[in-house]
Amino acid sequence: MSFIYTLRYMLDPRANTPAKDQKLIDFVKKGQIDDVAFFINGEEMNHSHLTRSETERWLDAIKPLQKELAEIGVTTSLNPWTTIMHSDRGYHVNPEIGFNTFVDLDGNKAKDMACPADPKWRQYLAETYAQYASIHPRRLWLEDDFRHYNHSPLKLMCFCDYHMQLYNQKLPHEETRSEFVAKLLQPGEPTLERKVYLDQARIEMIETEHLVEQAVHQVSPETDLAQMTSYPDWHALEGRDWNKLFSAQAGAGHPKIARPHLPAYNEVAPLQYGRAFEEYTRITAAFLGENAELYPELESYMYSPLVKSLSFTKFQIISTALIGSQGILLNLFDMMGNGINNSWQYAEMLAEIKPFVNQLVENRLPIDHLSGIKILVDQDSSYHIQTTTGKDIQELLPHEKNWASLLGSFSFATTIFPLTTNSRLTGETLAISGQLLRNLSNTQISDLIANNHVLFDGESIQVLLDRGLGSLLHIKKAEWHPHRSNYQVFEQADGHTVEGVDNPRITMLQQTGSYLKLEYQPNSNVSIWSYAYNSLDEKLGNVMAIVDDHILILPIDQDPAHGWEAQFTTYKQGLLQQMINSICPADYLVEMPNVKLLVQEDRTAAWLSNFTLDGYQQINWHLAAPLPSDTVTIIRKHGNKLERKQVQIHIEHDIATIDEPLSSLETIQLCF
Repeated sequence: MSFIYTLRYMLDPRANTPAKDQKLIDFVKKGQIDDVAFFINGEEMNHSHLTRSETERWLDAIKPLQKELAEIGVTTSLNPWTTIMHSDRGYHVNPEIGFNTFVDLDGNKAKDMACPADPKWRQYLAETYAQYASIHPRRLWLEDDFRHYNHSPLKLMCFCDYHMQLYNQKLPHEETRSEFVAKLLQPGEPTLERKVYLDQARIEMIETEHLVEQAVHQVSPETDLAQMTSYPDWHALEGRDWNKLFSAQAGAGHPKIARPHLPAYNEVAPLQYGRAFEEYTRITAAFLGENAELYPELESYMYSPLVKSLSFTKFQIISTALIGSQGILLNLFDMMGNGINNSWQYAEMLAEIKPFVNQLVENRLPIDHLSGIKILVDQDSSYHIQTTTGKDIQELLPHEKNWASLLGSFSFATTIFPLTTNSRLTGETLAISGQLLRNLSNTQISDLIANNHVLFDGESIQVLLDRGLGSLLHIKKAEWHPHRSNYQVFEQADGHTVEGVDNPRITMLQQTGSYLKLEYQPNSNVSIWSYAYNSLDEKLGNVMAIVDDHILILPIDQDPAHGWEAQFTTYKQGLLQQMINSICPADYLVEMPNVKLLVQEDRTAAWLSNFTLDGYQQINWHLAAPLPSDTVTIIRKHGNKLERKQVQIHIEHDIATIDEPLSSLETIQLCF
């Protein structure tokens, strides 16, 4: 099975030359490219929505190369750069096209960005995609501007007159835009206006995808439609129903195909990339499921090795194995028509790693069948979140990704679990953050807590308190204290030792959320593991605790600017490893920070990926359950070759030691 390299390529119809075409063909051969996705009207070349004749010029320029590529066994896809339009860039919609533009929540009207419910825009988009389909591409992509947010310089859409009519049809009385927006964001229980907005945003995108799918497959039944995605928490704010949207896009007999976002357009510290990879890429993949075809996007902007090294680029491509990707979209060169730059040595790099990524896709990671701590997420959370001030649309964003990035960086085996109304969880270890519990009834919450091991953060505990369920955690009293309030300054794990440090301390002053000070009922089964102190070393109250031998408490919320940054310390890693292991068996790596561990449900395979610049001389794995064998086959890239090596596993005190190194930025697979 081949790992599909799709090269995204900008051919400028006005400035293209035979020499550029030949360099493309040579690069495709040398880099073992399987598919070329030609941009249409992209980025710097974009000049608003195209008429039919303008679109035909792009297709006419692509068709000769499509024929040449086919002769060497390479397919052609199309990547039109606009659906709604990414941002206003000085253009206005051509009167010949003539659809309406959107209005944001503050009443600002876009100049060039479409209203997503406008019938004329929908017709235009479907007809334009049918025109693209006329050259019968392998895949026809919808760009990630197909969303209700992040259309600079405007905010969330759409609140135009047409949308206000649609909203008011579902309300008991007519409201102005400002009245509707105020109630959409209103603190307290979610309003009817919230539901009306999210329902409309959800259905209009599904309907549009269906119209496009029908138009495309009428012209080219063999073409697969594919969708690019953005941040899953922001998609929740537009009510995205992942399954229904992608089913509408695919059509009968076609796979669901998506490009999950890879959050490193420039080279960042790999450990920082590792946190974002958990928060965005893995959560998106989980919403789509293992039956979807995933082709993440490797974006390098502003391009060249001055922006991203070959080593980091290789690492990004290989580590997409952690979501079971079947290939990758390669945005390696600029979108201004410069064409291929051979001095950057991308073709050699791609050819070097192709045997290894082919092997990884042969043993594809099953994202729906992983063991480990289940991080709960819910696509419907924005329907139920309660705002605090009602002034900022970001108050509707779910905070459900924090455990994912923290536990992943701490080398725990985890899996992302999209919660649905049909979910029945028993005997699992669950991690819950944000207001996810508002999506459940009190009975469902009680059952979830009673039948599982559960990790809670401060926001999720507040939901229990709001619901009158504090007794489930034996809570007598709760009080919030903001960070940097001159109250709590550090957390101290009294009576515990981590990495040879007795009573280790972790900051609570800044770069972290507010502190929920909890007092528990007398004589309840609560074990306190750490306490809050002020700058004078005065003990203020409880911090981390284990309740009833199966509930772990981390009583902080999310800092708006810094999330849980202060939690990323090896003292908290060691403390959590001890705490979680005391309530349930857990798979995690020992003394290997920022190495990700993913374990197949039947324990016949595992994946390790080192998201740091440090190498490790051996692999030390704390086992939640026995391994199927005392030997393991390690599959890795060794130089320019694929290596399969069988080695012995040594187990002592539940620690499996594999006497093999793991290099910086290396991803390996273990097969038992």
